Amino acid sequence: MKIKATILTIILGIFYPFALLAKVHRNRITFISLEHANLSRDFKLLYDRLKQDTNYEIRTVLFKFEPSFWGNLKYGLACIRQLFLIQSSRLVIIDYNNFVVSRFPHKKKVKVLELWHATGALKQFGNDVDRDYVIHNYDYVIANSDFFKPLYAQAFNLPESHVKVTGIPNNDKIFKEEFIEQTRKRLLEKYPMLKGKKVLMYAPTFRGRISTHFREAKIDLAAVHKKLGEDYIIIYKAHPLIANSEYEGNPNVLFVKDELISSLFCVTDVLISDYSAITIDWMAFNKPVVAYVPDLKNYAQKPGLTIDYAKEFPGPVVRSEKGLVRALKAGDSENGRQKRAVFTKKMYKYCDGESTNRVVQMIDSIMDES
Repeated sequence: MKIKATILTIILGIFYPFALLAKVHRNRITFISLEHANLSRDFKLLYDRLKQDTNYEIRTVLFKFEPSFWGNLKYGLACIRQLFLIQSSRLVIIDYNNFVVSRFPHKKKVKVLELWHATGALKQFGNDVDRDYVIHNYDYVIANSDFFKPLYAQAFNLPESHVKVTGIPNNDKIFKEEFIEQTRKRLLEKYPMLKGKKVLMYAPTFRGRISTHFREAKIDLAAVHKKLGEDYIIIYKAHPLIANSEYEGNPNVLFVKDELISSLFCVTDVLISDYSAITIDWMAFNKPVVAYVPDLKNYAQKPGLTIDYAKEFPGPVVRSEKGLVRALKAGDSENGRQKRAVFTKKMYKYCDGESTNRVVQMIDSIMDES
């Protein structure tokens, strides 16, 4: 990966002086994602809102990386394109770590806003983990609560005052009863096998990294389901970075690929996850969560965690399939409800479904700066 980064730096370095000659367009906003080939989540919400303002010129660089020769070539071309758009835009909005922004400083008139792609982080990220390049040159990042301000400041290499607590636009809908009820009704019609069952959703984060390939967390869901019995049904929602899941087509789970996890929350009774930030999103539903973390000891060392799982995780923390089954059969408890309340207060500043408005107001303010 370091060799690829060096080659890409050399190539982009050839184009960089020419990009600096580009005029900064006062009203241009550019969305850049090298993880999604289309507008989704926060990008979609903000793009649609900002597009309504005819004064703004909206551009996009949307590309999903594939680890192949052609994938690397297309990635290089996408980086060249974004190099020029970054230097010619008043505001650049990104949702993942960005190599071009970090390696090639932008003009003073240009501002970079990091939305990140999750509600928060339970695992360390950004500059807090081993990287092929140092993240910097970001100007602002949005966050879900004050808890994340020092974490994001360190991870993205910017002052805490530039971490703006707005809430996450993509979460607005999960605070609206109409969305929850309509989505639940739709999904029960689409998946009638969920009716009358205790619905568990297993949604872990990935293991590995892009240079060594991403892989699934190890668990025998068939064995877990057998021990729980037919009163239960398990939905498996693989992490978006997992290309080919071993559970696709498995008769013991309902493997769902074409639904957003926020939609699946609406039919879920208990979430089973691990180090994924979706645990934070799940708190909006005030329902039980279990952490299945057989690799907790190693994971706490590398990449590291932002909370003490034994003390702060808002539900049972188990390290074996036997412990998982026991925790699921035990059901919710008063202690679990109290831990969720404490965790939610720590992770959320706003639960009003108005985060999109706050971020749009922030963007308008940045665009109005002299």
